[in-house]
Amino acid sequence: MNNQNIPPHFVLDKSKEVIFYLGKGAVEVEKEMTEWMKTFPSDYKGMVMKSACLFKKLQEDLRE
Repeated sequence: MNNQNIPPHFVLDKSKEVIFYLGKGAVEVEKEMTEWMKTFPSDYKGMVMKSACLFKKLQEDLRE
C-alpha cells in the first residue's frame, strides 16, 4: 500500500495506537483500516476519529 492512500493520521507510540481522521462521510472503515495498518507494526491498533476539531487538538497536544 502506498502511504499516499492513507488518510491523515498520527501515531501514539506509547500506547501503540494509530489515530486516523476520516470525517463524517467515511463508510466501510474496517476493510480499509486493515490495509492501512499493514504499514505499521503488527501490535499497533487503529482507531478512527470523525471530529476534525478533536483530531487537530490531539495532534497539537502531541507536538507539545
